[in-house]
Amino acid sequence: LRARAQELRRRRDELRAHGELQQRTLLENEEVATSGDPGAAQPSDRAVLEWKMRNIQDLLQIFYLTGLSGKRTKHGVCFCISTAYEGTYLDSFHVDLATQPQLRVRRHSVPVFIPLEQLATKHLQTDVKRFLSALADHLNAYVGRRYQADQLQERFSGHLEGALQRNSLCNVLAFKYNTVGQGETFPF
Repeated sequence: LRARAQELRRRRDELRAHGELQQRTLLENEEVATSGDPGAAQPSDRAVLEWKMRNIQDLLQIFYLTGLSGKRTKHGVCFCISTAYEGTYLDSFHVDLATQPQLRVRRHSVPVFIPLEQLATKHLQTDVKRFLSALADHLNAYVGRRYQADQLQERFSGHLEGALQRNSLCNVLAFKYNTVGQGETFPF
């Protein structure tokens, strides 16, 4: 899984670099088209603004492919973190960030046992990307554990005796299963 994650990160970085190169090429082509002389004109404010908007839209598309998407809101930005386990999309969580007077979490749908406030205190003012990455890691871990517990209960219910017990974080499971020893079936 680590090798696959590294490969996907490498591919993401390649796509990002390729996108930035295309953006620069487009901007340079617009400059040449508007001035007729490639070295004489500076890009217009409108061209720079359009380039920045396309760049932001491309970044949002990249984030969407990695499970993160966002959109501007009246108060700031709302991010959606989509979680998955082994290629199966499971849940989405939202974090609404207010940008004024400083960056802060305004509203969210993150479960209370995920250390959102600690992550915000540690990363939000200095590195939003790291904040979102750490939060996505926590959410994916939780949703993955919950999914595995559900699959255990669903697939092996015939071998389980009684109900599967778990805590809200799904990091502690308690269950009994039947095993065969010396020709007899007994709970373990």
